[in-house]
Amino acid sequence: MKTRKEKPIKIGTSCREILQRNKLILAAFCLPVILMLLAFLVMGIYPAGENQIAVIDMYHQYVPFLGELQAKLQSGGSLFYTWNGAGGSNFWSLLAYYGASPLNLILVLFPKKFLMEGVTLILLLKIGLAGSTMAVYLRAIVWEKDKRSADISLVGFATLYALCSYVMAYYWCIMWMDAVALLPLCILGLHKILDGRSGVFYTVCLALVVFINYYMAIMICIFILFYYPVLYFIKVQGESAGHFFKTTGRAVGYSLLGVLMSAVMLLPTWMSMQSTYYISADMPEKTELYNDLLDILNQMLPNAELTYREGLPNLYCGMFVVILLVFYWISRTIPLREKLFNGAFLVFLIFSLNINKLDFIWHGFHFPNQLPYRYTFMICFLLIAMAYQVFQRVDELRVNHLWILLVAGGGYYLLAQKILTEHIKDLDLFVYSGLAWLALYVAILLLYKKGRLPKNLLLILTVILLTCEMASNTCTSIDQVGTTQRSNYYANEADIAKLAKKTEGTDGRFGRTEMNDNYILNCPAMYHYKGISQFSSSLNANATALMEHIGVEGAPDKNRFNYNQTDPVTNAMLNIRYLIGKNLPIDDSDFKQIAKSGNSRLYESIYPLSIGYMTADTIRTWNYEQENPFMVLDDYVRAVTQNKYTSVFAEIEPVDVSAANIELSSTGDGMWDSTLKNETKKSKTILTYQAQQTGKQYLFIEADDADAITVSQEKKDDKIEIRNDCGSIVNLGEMDSGTEFTVTIEYKEGKGGSVVSHVCTMDEAVWQDAYKMLSASMLDVTDYGDSCLKGTINVQEDGVFVTSVPYEAGWKLKVDGHTREINELIGGAWISTSLSAGEHQIELSFRPPGLIAGLLITLASIGLLIAAEWWRRRRMLRKLQSVLPAIFADMEAVGEAGLTESLDIPEHAEAFDISSASPLFDESSEEARDLH
Repeated sequence: MKTRKEKPIKIGTSCREILQRNKLILAAFCLPVILMLLAFLVMGIYPAGENQIAVIDMYHQYVPFLGELQAKLQSGGSLFYTWNGAGGSNFWSLLAYYGASPLNLILVLFPKKFLMEGVTLILLLKIGLAGSTMAVYLRAIVWEKDKRSADISLVGFATLYALCSYVMAYYWCIMWMDAVALLPLCILGLHKILDGRSGVFYTVCLALVVFINYYMAIMICIFILFYYPVLYFIKVQGESAGHFFKTTGRAVGYSLLGVLMSAVMLLPTWMSMQSTYYISADMPEKTELYNDLLDILNQMLPNAELTYREGLPNLYCGMFVVILLVFYWISRTIPLREKLFNGAFLVFLIFSLNINKLDFIWHGFHFPNQLPYRYTFMICFLLIAMAYQVFQRVDELRVNHLWILLVAGGGYYLLAQKILTEHIKDLDLFVYSGLAWLALYVAILLLYKKGRLPKNLLLILTVILLTCEMASNTCTSIDQVGTTQRSNYYANEADIAKLAKKTEGTDGRFGRTEMNDNYILNCPAMYHYKGISQFSSSLNANATALMEHIGVEGAPDKNRFNYNQTDPVTNAMLNIRYLIGKNLPIDDSDFKQIAKSGNSRLYESIYPLSIGYMTADTIRTWNYEQENPFMVLDDYVRAVTQNKYTSVFAEIEPVDVSAANIELSSTGDGMWDSTLKNETKKSKTILTYQAQQTGKQYLFIEADDADAITVSQEKKDDKIEIRNDCGSIVNLGEMDSGTEFTVTIEYKEGKGGSVVSHVCTMDEAVWQDAYKMLSASMLDVTDYGDSCLKGTINVQEDGVFVTSVPYEAGWKLKVDGHTREINELIGGAWISTSLSAGEHQIELSFRPPGLIAGLLITLASIGLLIAAEWWRRRRMLRKLQSVLPAIFADMEAVGEAGLTESLDIPEHAEAFDISSASPLFDESSEEARDLH
């Protein structure tokens, strides 16, 4: 008898074979990256020009925070805490939103001066990964539904996802892009669970999402919650209620494990978030609609409005997707059950975009500050998956249906010229580009259906058209979002960094530094100096409220406070010992110049107050919640001087108040209400003041909806420009008695609002005496690190030890080696405690709250997942052993020659608790080859 020659068994798979099997996945990674690179080239992104991609919050937040992470990774610094911003903040919770992506480790390889290029590379990698993960998902779905391998069109459709309008509008929110890339894998893992297969893939992917960015994870988890029943009833038919509850229990269990596996990041972050403004949001009481339905649906079309600040949802993911979605509903081979469930889910998603309460839920029970509809990438994902399913059935399309679609689409665009004049900025581009793409896609489909285009050429032309459409969209989108000048962003960077180093431990004392021109809202993180300014979603709300009360620019609902050159009282209480002038000399007698590098200068305060100091018990009577910040500072001086001095600032009333196109009415105490006269014109309010005595003048100004606020002085050409969205105390400089100056508040057309303005002159003699009392007993910092501070203080008499360290859960205070509860917060924010007379050793240390518990939960969850998978495989092995006798009996009955034709292994699938349609039963499938 002739025996069959056995092929040698290969142990492992060569790299060439892996690349060959996954060439479409690799191409789906490369194509969107190449298109983004080409767009960057066209837009002159460095090194092709002087521009960079850092815009809006990426400019002010993400790049500085990633720069701080880079510095910590390169120097081995602590990831738990940072002094570089907010007066000190929990860096672990900041990482949880801004910097936990594993790809950020790449920044270790880049020098500081090429930080922006490192960030750009990471963005490109994330976009490429979004394309490849979408390709992995579509490939798996094609096999599941049609039992055939994917073709080259997979690359085009994956690119539609990687470069959809959501990505192009929010690519500068680089920390969101990980969620975009991981969503397809999470949903693929959900498919595996519904097929009765392992849940490890799903659990790990979900854990990654939660670990990398808890905020985006909330939206993905909500999507999974709503999509799970849709997917279940599409995939599973004819099963009992018990099967539903069993499968749902597995999905819930694996989901919980995924969340718990990220507890090392999630639990400390959740605990620290209790002190942020985010956590205080409430569900709206009244249900409201946002937009007309037609306006939302138009967002699926080419060159609709791109929302990168405020506007309509970003839903565009290719004209071809819209065309194919039309045929989705009339396809004869897509089950009616699937159409109904997907259709109902899409309707729900569209309503979510338009109903405030649903939108509130989708955003994690919170309304975002600008950047609306942050979950629309999930809608794009679903639309593309449905469209790709139709394209796999392209042979079903009918010529007459294509002609009808072309005529109807053309008619709609012609009608749009009449009815959309107020909703589309560039209506001609919207109409004619839409008509062009519609005609091109329908044309290739018609040629194919009439037999004039072979299938392979159809696939190639489709990918080419999709590539061209996405290339066009990418370039126009980046142009709309805009760029910034790299040279301006890094101007004087080397000089500032050199000066910042001089402030570190020059004589053993801990002193904070600030910049008089905070052109970036996170300069301390950008230049790695111990500062006050910070703009972040994880900002301590109590500290922010206190900053607002004492006249530092900021507000809790804006998630920021930002230093402006201010008065000596505020500088002292905030431990601002150094001031950096970026380009020009600082004209302030409270500071003396001690160093210079290039055009930048370093100044030291003549009123340095330590980060910790002793005060009398009367500090507990400080009324820090008054509206007028000068009154708050006055009361601070009263409280720390045991009521010796009740006022250090003398307020000046305006000598003249005038307005253009606004009717003003004074409400007293430096406040004016306004009524707009003509909403089609610009408006202006002018307040004129006169210095009552020679000395420094200080202004606090806050104006609702102002476009610009400037201060000008007679006989001087230069003006002081003031940021217009938050009130703050600004140092106007020295003025002679009788000098007039004006505060001008300008508004755009149709804008106007109330104004709060206070101008004060400071009594230098009173402040000098108050400072002597404050500085009599200060903490001498002997050692400090990223998350700790030690020092000695000699207390002359019993009182209250006050620090300017903002409290948040995780701080531990020791006095003379003994742990002391932190139960007193001066100003509602600063760590304080009572001390008796004598010398004391003070130690402050920080560890993110819940870190150890979170780590233990993470490790336990990983162990539980491993145990669950071991049990599942062991159970499958036992079932395999139970059916093997039946399989061998079949083999003996049919004989070896007829085995492959007669033996139906999937008939035993039920014993393994998996679907007989699983790709594991077909050796031609990608998954089966991976398994084998």
